[in-house]
Amino acid sequence: MSRSSRGAWPAVLADQRGFTMTEMLMVTTVLAVILGGVILVQHQGQQAYLFGSHRIEAQQNGRAALELMSRELRSALSVSAVAGTTDLTFVDSAGATVQYTLSGATLSRTVGGASAPLIGGVQSLAMTCYSGWDGSTNTGTVTTVPGAVKLVRLRLVTSTEDAAGPGSPGDQRVTMESLVRLRNVP
Repeated sequence: MSRSSRGAWPAVLADQRGFTMTEMLMVTTVLAVILGGVILVQHQGQQAYLFGSHRIEAQQNGRAALELMSRELRSALSVSAVAGTTDLTFVDSAGATVQYTLSGATLSRTVGGASAPLIGGVQSLAMTCYSGWDGSTNTGTVTTVPGAVKLVRLRLVTSTEDAAGPGSPGDQRVTMESLVRLRNVP
């Protein structure tokens, strides 16, 4: 049988070039490894972003609350406080009674009987009152007598307002502290 009698089909098949099964498996394996690496890098980037954004949220909440409390305390005319409590009441420079209270995870500010939440996500708040302070040793004399208060140490621990599981990127805690000297107290 001559080639022409068999037709063109076997000649076309003999000229076909393609990939072997081994080559296809190798390419698939290499692509899977590359894709796995890309997914891993993307996941790590997402975790870093979540970590940073939750940390910033906790810092901004704490900084805003601590700044407002410090500013108002500096100009306070008198303070009613007990060392270590989470409740602080004072009379501001305008004569209004201001109270900061921690209830659950919400820090509230009350002025003239009207209460408003200041920030959420507060883990702890400690207010320590001092009648005197030695700057050279950074020590003070703790007082519970309202009329003797000259300085107040505010220590605030905040986290994000959204609940996050322990060990997750969203579980961020920030501790901030400020020592406030009362300017208008004799």
